[in-house]
Order: sequence, then C-alpha cells, then structure tokens
Amino acid sequence: MKIQVLGVKRMSGTAKESGNPFEMAALLAIVPIEQVSGSKFNVVGYGYEVGEMLLEPESIKQFEAFKYPCALELTMELVNYRGKISQIVTGTTTPQPVKSVSNG
Repeated sequence: MKIQVLGVKRMSGTAKESGNPFEMAALLAIVPIEQVSGSKFNVVGYGYEVGEMLLEPESIKQFEAFKYPCALELTMELVNYRGKISQIVTGTTTPQPVKSVSNG
C-alpha cells in the first residue's frame, strides 16, 4: 500500500490505572476527508486530514532516514489488537534515501 506519510512515533511508559508497562507506535498519514451523512451525525469537508495507523514498534528504525512528508510503500500484517483483527504497519519496502558524500 502506497501512502503519503507525515511521520512515525513510538510511545512507551507505565499505564496510570494498572501500573503496567506499555509500548506502542503509530504512523501518521494524509487521508481524504470522508463525507458522512446520517440521521444523527454529519461530516462535510473537502481535502485531507491526518489518519493514524498502528505501527509495529520494532520497525520504527526503518523510517528514520526519510524526509517527511513523503510517499512510502508500506508492508502490512493482520494482528489481534484489543480483541479485534486489525492491520498493523510492519515496515516499508521504499528504499531509504542515499545520503550525499562531500568531497571536501
């Protein structure tokens, strides 16, 4: 899946209520605004907004060399997340940019 990526982030800490350690990561992407029309809720908009996708925390290093925002080809996997089958980003197949070497 190719998508415009704004950035990636990794979060870790200790949960306030349970005291259990946690670690999670997210990929922030540009997604089209969806028009929604229902009897109790409506959304009217044009353009794009930020969408958040689950990211495998260990894969975040694959994203460090890119200059954001950028278009990336993502690899995805199905996982059981909070009792539901969800897709998680497991990495990218987009080659990392080559850093220029100065001759000075």
